[in-house]
Amino acid sequence: MQVISQVDARIISEIQRCLADTTDRGLISAAKWLSELLLSVPASKRNIDTTANMSSASMELSEELEDQPSWLSREELDAEERDADVINVAGKCMEARQYHQAVHFLRSCTSAKSRFISVYCRFITSEKKALNEWHKTDNTRHQPPLPVNAAINDLLDSVKDSTDPWLQFLEALFLHRLSRIPEALNVLYRTLSICPWNWSAWTLLGQCLHSSEALTDALTNINLPLDHPLPQMFQVKIMNELHTATDVELQLCDRLLGTDYFCNNLWLMGQRGRALYDTLEFAKAESQFENMFKLDPDRIEDLDVYSNILHLRGSREKLTALADKFLLVDKNRPEVCCVVGNHYSVRGERDKAIKYFRRATLLDRTCLTAWTLMGLEYHELTNYPAAIESFRKASDINKKDSRPWAGLGAAYDAMGMSQYGLFYYQQALKLRPYEASIWEGVGSCYEQLTKNRDSMIALKRAVELLKPSTPVRRRATNRARIVRLARLIGDKKEALQQEIEYIKLCDKELLVVNLRSPRDSLAEMYISCIYNVAEYHDSTNGNLKLAYDYCSWLSVLEPSSRVKSVREQIKNKAAARGCDLTNESSPQFGYSLDYKEGRCLLLEFLQRTGSVTDAYPRLPNIQVTKQIWYTDQKK
Repeated sequence: MQVISQVDARIISEIQRCLADTTDRGLISAAKWLSELLLSVPASKRNIDTTANMSSASMELSEELEDQPSWLSREELDAEERDADVINVAGKCMEARQYHQAVHFLRSCTSAKSRFISVYCRFITSEKKALNEWHKTDNTRHQPPLPVNAAINDLLDSVKDSTDPWLQFLEALFLHRLSRIPEALNVLYRTLSICPWNWSAWTLLGQCLHSSEALTDALTNINLPLDHPLPQMFQVKIMNELHTATDVELQLCDRLLGTDYFCNNLWLMGQRGRALYDTLEFAKAESQFENMFKLDPDRIEDLDVYSNILHLRGSREKLTALADKFLLVDKNRPEVCCVVGNHYSVRGERDKAIKYFRRATLLDRTCLTAWTLMGLEYHELTNYPAAIESFRKASDINKKDSRPWAGLGAAYDAMGMSQYGLFYYQQALKLRPYEASIWEGVGSCYEQLTKNRDSMIALKRAVELLKPSTPVRRRATNRARIVRLARLIGDKKEALQQEIEYIKLCDKELLVVNLRSPRDSLAEMYISCIYNVAEYHDSTNGNLKLAYDYCSWLSVLEPSSRVKSVREQIKNKAAARGCDLTNESSPQFGYSLDYKEGRCLLLEFLQRTGSVTDAYPRLPNIQVTKQIWYTDQKK
């Protein structure tokens, strides 16, 4: 487990200082994040500012000023003090969203803080103008994928080569907008080494990283101890964004939520819930989000993820209550629209679900969850072109998310365009190589392309990656597909091995296949596998006991003179070798009764219900320890 340095008076002082800086500069999201983080520090540590501690901190600060870069020089502090009144007015203008007026007031100021506010306000106004121009071309072929801000280059020239960490942040922001990622990364490394608690810079850094290897390189290039809490929190955030969170990230969250760090921090609790969601621990994730919403019942952040979990678990009542509540809180938030969309989706009202997901994208065109969910709804309606459009929007917003890529693969696969589907599934695999559903999609595409061996390999990989909690029906379906592909390939040895694996799965899980008439494809595959394995051992004089046992089982499922004839033939062969297969004490030739137990239990049930009347020959006296039950599985 990684060591994390405890939160002490020095870290608290740094957070408080950066909180004031972000607030003064109008970085609202970063200021909110820092204020919540500070509030989650235990009060016993946060309120420890005695006179002695304050004087000690002042002495340390005065010593550090000598080693700080020029942005904290005495001249800079004097310039800030001279511009203080104007900066205060500009800040109020920003709060009132009067950005042009803020720029006007700051036109004669010289401090780095005033330059930051001025450039940042110019950036916001240019973004609004670019967005308005972009919307003028809505629903036309001339509309670019994203708004184009023509003022970015001029803004970059105004902050280039600055030694102030806040102006460096703006430089990195503009470089990122120009897709000059390597240059943006170098600038971000410098600014975070000087001012590590600027969460806006960490967020921008996350947008530049597309793999766990890039995350490791980034943390190495930042001049910050690895036991510092910030790299640990950033690791959790990025691994969640990459949807590759593991037990390591869960342990980090547990440590950071301890009493020595940031206990009951809502952001960390949300990240822990996301990690559980990505590891398919839906019940634990639901419990985590419920604990978070108990602390802040009106919190809207992470609400869309929570509603996804409720949708997957089929919690209609909870989703309805959640939608009703937050529609009254703030119906114009995209997260709330996603909740309402999930509410209608779980009820099967897909047109209404699409309406609310569309509304979420209108409120925030970068709402990845809404675009992805809307694509899934269109897919369910078999409107594949609309699904493709939605998934493309989602992938344009965040290329690190595997779900839009997998959605594109599924849509093209459903349209019969398997080559395209395979390409997009492979893109998804680059992001989530251990996702069973993506491997299933790859296998489907290869199968349509008649690349049966490649399809079989992909489906085998999918079976290996399925969690123990996966419904047995899904595992049996994949096994049946593998058997069919092995037969098509003509590899008898491989086909026999896969048939045996399929029989073992079905026997072990008792009623995974519906053996009552009318039988489904899984049951027919099960019967054919039993017959093939029995025939193989009969023809090769192999495990005659196993072949006899399978033929006896077939005589119950498919009574026919042919099966009875084969069974008698096997019995005579074994007798010629000195073995009486009707004797319970007869050698078993390596056949384990463990796999027979499932059939015996099933036979007992079928006999009780009158589904079969023939007695199973020499039924072993097995102690029944499992409850007999029956349910018709969905085909």
